Amino acid sequence: MSRFGRFFLCVALALPLFVTGCGKVDEEAQRARVEKEMKQWLVSKIRDFRLAAQDLQTAAPLTPGRGWDAQEDARAIAAMKDAWGRAREAYELVEGAVAPLFPESDTATDARYDDFLTILGAAGDPKPFDAEGIVGVHAIERILWADSIPTETLEFERGLPGFRPAAFPATEAEARDFKEKLCAKLVSDIASLEQQLAPVELDIAFAFRGLIDLTNEQLEKVDRASTGREESRYAQSTLRDLRANREGCLAAYKIFQPWLLSRGGSELDQQVLASFERLKSSYDALPGAAIPRPPQGWSSLEPNPAHAATPFGRLFQVVKRETDDSQKGSLSTSLMSVADTLGLPKAVLR
Repeated sequence: MSRFGRFFLCVALALPLFVTGCGKVDEEAQRARVEKEMKQWLVSKIRDFRLAAQDLQTAAPLTPGRGWDAQEDARAIAAMKDAWGRAREAYELVEGAVAPLFPESDTATDARYDDFLTILGAAGDPKPFDAEGIVGVHAIERILWADSIPTETLEFERGLPGFRPAAFPATEAEARDFKEKLCAKLVSDIASLEQQLAPVELDIAFAFRGLIDLTNEQLEKVDRASTGREESRYAQSTLRDLRANREGCLAAYKIFQPWLLSRGGSELDQQVLASFERLKSSYDALPGAAIPRPPQGWSSLEPNPAHAATPFGRLFQVVKRETDDSQKGSLSTSLMSVADTLGLPKAVLR
């Protein structure tokens, strides 16, 4: 064989090894990119969460000799509600990735009233404005909207062991506790989350599982609206939560998207994007921040045709389909397929 023949034979034999090596390098580069971009995104949103919580604490009124007055403190209460909404949205954007990584922080900042009462029992929380007992964004929400809590929420909560009616701070001491203890604890807990997150090397498979988990959790948020147990039940802004969840899931997915496309997953990518768009269309079709009221006699197991045709019924059906991992083409099923394509473990519910 000539020297040129031997040269081309060596190239031919080495080429598969070269291609395999390039593929491995590309996979490692994609994983590194995803980890870096995901970390940057989480850090940014948790910072927004903390800054909004600080704004809420700053806006909390503290007037010598009295507690809150709905008329005299109207501007301060409105400012607190606005800051609360910004804090809530920031966390809902990244909840799917953060909550599984830091479950204790998720409980401290985002657990619901009934979740805390399950732990506290019949004693409940006799000092709702301090930094003990029931704390976090929903404890603050319950106080901020104490004068406008929906009837179905009151009916549900009255049946809980340890229930106490929500109220504004009635004295200067209670107002001080709200500002310097309850709100300060939220800020401190978020700052602690930032510190815990800073050195973490993200497990991108775990983060992707959280993304699917949050997708599926949207059905729970809609379904609970029929029992007064929905998440942002006092502010009546759970629809805003759903929009933020969808937006956050989509943002997280787009970090993984180039990796999927590099593996020839363009058709699957279009399927995922179409599912996100169906959810967006369903959420955008409804006005305001509140989930529409379920019809009287609503059943999520067997909704009758008349109930299914209501705004709530249509919302429920779209979310149920997109979160059904046995439904071909649903968002949940499509994301599971993305996990398979990328060699990531499939999702498990929290």
